[in-house]
Amino acid sequence: MKKILLIAFLLLQISVYSQNNTQWSFGLEFSTDNLSFSRDGDRTDYIVTDGNINGYAVEFDKNNYSFGITADYFIQQSLGLSSGILYANKDLMGTYNCATCDKFYSFPISVSQTLKQRFLTIPISINYNFSKGKLKPIVEGGLNNNFEIENDLDTISKGYFLEVFIGASIYYEFIENLEAGMGYNYQAAISDLYKTDEFNLRTNSFSFRINYLFN
Repeated sequence: MKKILLIAFLLLQISVYSQNNTQWSFGLEFSTDNLSFSRDGDRTDYIVTDGNINGYAVEFDKNNYSFGITADYFIQQSLGLSSGILYANKDLMGTYNCATCDKFYSFPISVSQTLKQRFLTIPISINYNFSKGKLKPIVEGGLNNNFEIENDLDTISKGYFLEVFIGASIYYEFIENLEAGMGYNYQAAISDLYKTDEFNLRTNSFSFRINYLFN
């Protein structure tokens, strides 16, 4: 997967520099991310970590964050491609349940604790800009490639999962070649992170971004 992403990025670079009317923007982005879970309206899940029944009862309603650098390439004035690299904090709250423990001679852990999930995220998206002026409403859709860099449940983790996202944002060019904007993205996992569970993660993200435009 990493080799495929690298090849795709290099091909994009070549195609960009082969045109005369290129326009780039580079930005810094920060977002607050609310993690949730969707399976028949439930907001909790159970991840097996030991044997067939021992594991964590996980609460998916938790606030996290992500930040990093982004880049946009405008194919036309209204159509663009975006990518970047972000550090994404996707921690969960979980309570360990040891159904096979001897209750008389062992003390099962029953305290809710933070389960760390940290990723390097590489988004790839298509953007459409509805305006050519200083105020720019934009819609976008694409994929998030999440590469695990830290996980408290790494023994059952696959180390990677894929999300699809759609969103909208609005930017304002407050000085020449410099714009700021706010946006919203809805993200849904379309591959499993854990070997023992269907990882139906959903994320509502509210972002703030500053872009510098190269004409």
